[in-house]
Amino acid sequence: MYIEKIEKEIYHIKQGTQQIGSFRLIDLGNNKRKLKSLKMIENVSPVQILGVFELIQVYAKEEGISEIHVTSHAESLDNILKYQHFIQKDVEKNLWIYEVINR
Repeated sequence: MYIEKIEKEIYHIKQGTQQIGSFRLIDLGNNKRKLKSLKMIENVSPVQILGVFELIQVYAKEEGISEIHVTSHAESLDNILKYQHFIQKDVEKNLWIYEVINR
C-alpha cells in the first residue's frame, strides 16, 4: 500500500494500481493536520485499516507533520486510534491526537 497525493489536501490510498481508499489532511497550521473523510472500499479487512493508519503515520513523518488530529465517531475507531498510539485530548469532542516523532 502507498499514498498518492492528488491535490493540496486530497490523498488516495493505493494497492498496486488499484485505489482502495481516500482521505483528506486539512492544514491546521504549525505543521499540524486533521485527518478527515477517510473512506475505504468495502472489502478492506480490519488488518488493512490498521495498515492504513500506520501508512498515514509514516507519511506524516516523511512530510515533517508534527501532529495528526482525528475526530472519532465510533467506538471501533477509538480502539484503532488507541492501538495506533493516538491520545484522546478532548473527550467531549472525541478528539484524538498523534504526535509524530520526527527523528
